[in-house]
Amino acid sequence: MTEVALGIDIGGTNTVLGFVDRNGKCLFEDTIKTQIHEDVDLFVKDIYEKVDKALKKINNIKLIGIGIGAPNGNFYTGTIENAPNLRWKGVIHLSDIFKKYFNLPVFLTNDANAAAIGEMIYGEAKGMK
Repeated sequence: MTEVALGIDIGGTNTVLGFVDRNGKCLFEDTIKTQIHEDVDLFVKDIYEKVDKALKKINNIKLIGIGIGAPNGNFYTGTIENAPNLRWKGVIHLSDIFKKYFNLPVFLTNDANAAAIGEMIYGEAKGMK
């Protein structure tokens, strides 16, 4: 069974999500509109339903955790804090909401940091420190 992580990139307009294995290979990808969700709980529920459907279609994979890059994401608190390009205002405890639906480890960070880490591990910046 192939272990995968759910990677989520939350943007002001669209959110991209996908399953990635330990080698960085993307096994599934989907996109949802971020701005149509006035309620962050319904946003996470929509993602959960898409992921659940995909897990039922793809054989031999096991979801073991979730990584999220989000505007103004705070790695230490698991929150999005006053993101100017999102509808949800104030401090959003996003990691807790994802844990409620998925019951898996959830790691949230600033989207720019997530992009840099991805490039360092799998992309053009591989090997840089």
